[in-house]
Amino acid sequence: MPDVRIVHIFHNCFVLKTSEDVLVFDVPAEKKQFKSHMQALEKEITGQNITIFISHSHSDHFDINLRKTCSSAASLKIIASDDILDMYPDFEGEDVLSVEPDAEYHEGQMSIKTLISNDLGVAFIITLKNGLKIYFGGDLAQWDWEEAPEAQRNFAAKFFKDAVSKIAAEGIDIGFSNVDRRLSSLAGAPYFAQHVKPNLFIPMHAFGRTAWLEDIDSRLGIAADKCFIYRKTGDFVIYHQGF
Repeated sequence: MPDVRIVHIFHNCFVLKTSEDVLVFDVPAEKKQFKSHMQALEKEITGQNITIFISHSHSDHFDINLRKTCSSAASLKIIASDDILDMYPDFEGEDVLSVEPDAEYHEGQMSIKTLISNDLGVAFIITLKNGLKIYFGGDLAQWDWEEAPEAQRNFAAKFFKDAVSKIAAEGIDIGFSNVDRRLSSLAGAPYFAQHVKPNLFIPMHAFGRTAWLEDIDSRLGIAADKCFIYRKTGDFVIYHQGF
């Protein structure tokens, strides 16, 4: 099968390319964009037919001016969590498919399942025409903040682990999930990596502070060749589908 190219842009924004599809995830708001980020994104999408997935409306995941930001693409389709149109009704258009949590959709030859997030919006399980199965978590994570009451922390952990059970049953090839250094649990990333067992794990939610991701594979308990460890905008990894 053809290879898959995954490019890190910033934070939770990535581009995934196959021979038939170009997927873009969670482009941040203009106030969180740097010129280098947008140059790298433009390089990847110019002249391409792209599908953009937006997990929720927080500014580190959603750009209200997305159409302008991605104007160099030949065409675009936007798959957006329904909280976005709730908050920004003027964003609606023929190019937007608004999705609810815990639902299933079809877009072209792509199938999409959503999971409810314990932060805001949804996570996506995407199956492409060629059978590649991708999980993109958005902000679905183990948000067990140490200063929170114990009951709240326990609830956060259980919610995430219940979601991981559903995700693991899907047989994920490429898994994007948050690895937040502010939490001793790393936002549940080790649990996700060891239970979902994606062929390739992609850490997210670094806010541009990527130096600490060095050797993150050992903290996750997975092999280095199963983890995309990036340092800067434009770094990429090639996933050999079928291996």
